[in-house]
Amino acid sequence: MDSYRPLFQLADVRPLIQSLAWVMRVGVIGVMLAWGQSILVFGAERVVVSYFILERSISLSELTHYAETGKTSRRLRAYLDALAPHQREQLRTALQERLILEPVAVAQLLYSPLGEAMLDQVSTVVQSESRQANAQALRAALILAATDPQGLSALSLIRHYPAKAMRVDLTKGLEILKTFQLLVRQSQSVLASVREQSRAEAANQAPISPQSMQALTEPGPWRVQILSWAVTDNSSIRLARTGQPRTLNVEIYLPTPPPPTPIPLVVISHGLGADRYSYAYLGEHLASHGLAVAAIEHPGSSMQQLLSFSGGDSDSLRAGQEFIDRPLDISFILNQLSQYPAYLRPWPGRVNPQEVLVIGQSFGGYTALRLAGAALNRAKLKQNCPPSLSVSLNVSLLLQCQALSLPPDTGTLTDPRVKAVLAINPISSKIFGPAGLAAVRVPVMIVAGSADTIAPALAEQVLPFTWLKTPHRYLVLMDEATHFSTIGQSRSDTAGMPIPIALIGPTPRQSRYYLRALSLAFVNTYLHQDRSMEVYLSAAAAQALSQPPLTIHITQAWNATALNSALQNLDQPVSPPPVMLAH
Repeated sequence: MDSYRPLFQLADVRPLIQSLAWVMRVGVIGVMLAWGQSILVFGAERVVVSYFILERSISLSELTHYAETGKTSRRLRAYLDALAPHQREQLRTALQERLILEPVAVAQLLYSPLGEAMLDQVSTVVQSESRQANAQALRAALILAATDPQGLSALSLIRHYPAKAMRVDLTKGLEILKTFQLLVRQSQSVLASVREQSRAEAANQAPISPQSMQALTEPGPWRVQILSWAVTDNSSIRLARTGQPRTLNVEIYLPTPPPPTPIPLVVISHGLGADRYSYAYLGEHLASHGLAVAAIEHPGSSMQQLLSFSGGDSDSLRAGQEFIDRPLDISFILNQLSQYPAYLRPWPGRVNPQEVLVIGQSFGGYTALRLAGAALNRAKLKQNCPPSLSVSLNVSLLLQCQALSLPPDTGTLTDPRVKAVLAINPISSKIFGPAGLAAVRVPVMIVAGSADTIAPALAEQVLPFTWLKTPHRYLVLMDEATHFSTIGQSRSDTAGMPIPIALIGPTPRQSRYYLRALSLAFVNTYLHQDRSMEVYLSAAAAQALSQPPLTIHITQAWNATALNSALQNLDQPVSPPPVMLAH
């Protein structure tokens, strides 16, 4: 009788798996789910796990029976015994989870440049039975699995894989796991140092009352009027830069009655796969305090665009072109508002589009920084593209690398009307690099979430913060916040793809609470030029605003020296999990 022993022991990487499954909040979801589950399970009729010249297999029927009943076969039990009880439960939950996705949208997404890049990466670990990377087979399985009436799951993905077996290259999988472990250690050390720096700054500042910070989160004295506006940009600038016109939908939030003097303008730029309603709560909050807010929907990277592929255009995302189109969108809207459109009556002349603060999340963070003077760094991109999962698990690089498809000379997109930037979970590390961000001269607030595994805090916010040369800069760290924690509920009629609760984070309401206060203080300081409000952007203010369990930290003095100190002795990967081979 055969004796089965585990081929390997697995660290608990489920949060990473979930986040990788939701790359940039769009349809590449299925691909990353496939990769995530591959570390744990696999098979068409069976799953083959290979380690150098050794391999073991588990049948799909065994996995299905375990998912449905919780009962294990003798062979599967040998693997599960290597896991802790909570890991076994997580595995079963992962097998049961389903995503209801539109098959046509999934197909078009996986044929897009972004989807193909991810498939190429995943297929180095998830291979055909003949040990070959087969992105086409993986894509076919994902598309077919999305047609299942009950939704796409790990089991349906395996079931639809076009071969008798799906092979997992454990050797490469362990390389990725080693990278993950190293990045976790580095991130923990650096973020602990950021918190320590914030506490040190607060110790030298006058205490601030929690009541004064809470007041910033409450609605202001103005009623809010919301206008929906659609306008087409067929300007010579747009046509010269992109070759085609572009229709923009904008939600405008205005205080009513109109203030007697022209009021500054806040522009909100959403992330990839979101829309103009994603920060509606923030637009209403700022307008209630007497500000004009324009939330722009970028049609080439919105949820509507990602879900509307009925025309069959395999290059519908045009991700590279969006790096040009997005900043142009905002500059065009500012131009339109400068002409006092009759649509805004009785507000013509009362909105000041010459004094603008841009709030952007993720891809919108890039957009805001680009308008503020950050320069695209092609040399940095060429050094790091295409990204490798065995080198970096920063999945935002898949999007950043799309910018290499642009012509060598994209020209400047800086808009001098942008006087300050609030960038939430921005992507910036390779698209800008040190030289690109050093060109920003306006005040900048960068908001990072410690649990962000889409645009990781260390790589995309904390490190880039040290490259900023502007004297007015703020690094905000929200503990336990994810890439999606500050995003509100969309009011769009377009049904978006569901985001797992684990990716939204434990306390999205608290993250939004913090953002209301910080954005209002930042706007008042740098648009209204009320420097008495600057105290509410301090480390002491963060302490007064913090409400456990999701604490918040602010530092202005964090620098490269502190970063290097935190990374000392952390430059070597930890040992991989022990591998136990069958006799």
